[in-house]
Amino acid sequence: MNLHATKGTAEYNFMKQHWKLFLCRSSRVPDKFYTHQKTNRRYHFDELLRYSLHLNNDLFTAYNILQDLFRYDLRFTFDEALLFIQRISTNLLDTSAPLLHAIGDSYHKWRFEIASAFSYTQNKIRYTNSIAENINNQIKTITKAAYGYTNFERFRKRVMLIITYKKKP
Repeated sequence: MNLHATKGTAEYNFMKQHWKLFLCRSSRVPDKFYTHQKTNRRYHFDELLRYSLHLNNDLFTAYNILQDLFRYDLRFTFDEALLFIQRISTNLLDTSAPLLHAIGDSYHKWRFEIASAFSYTQNKIRYTNSIAENINNQIKTITKAAYGYTNFERFRKRVMLIITYKKKP
């Protein structure tokens, strides 16, 4: 992505210092002012964020798609979620940036799985892999604490023991 902010400008310095603002919800942008050190000009964070986004169309598109994902309501049906994912995939594929194009391909390839994660079933149940992710995290923690096991059976037994008798909140 070729941005048109040259080094030393307010936009360039703002993007370097506050890059996390481009990844968060727009409602969480702080109500603060940014002072450019060279010119001592004050900018509001919202104003500078919007101006920085308009320097590059692909960055602007990616930011808007991210905000759409943040605003998505998880109570939709599978068909509505699938249409939402297809719209996002199409928007990503329409960009000229190869990275965003690759992300659009991934969204298109996994659209049914992503739509399943974004929607509820007919019984108002939402499927998630959070239990499996929790167990994987526990296994990684045990592996780090043990500095590696030479006997896999002992490792397996220890994992099963810790997961089975872990304190429940």
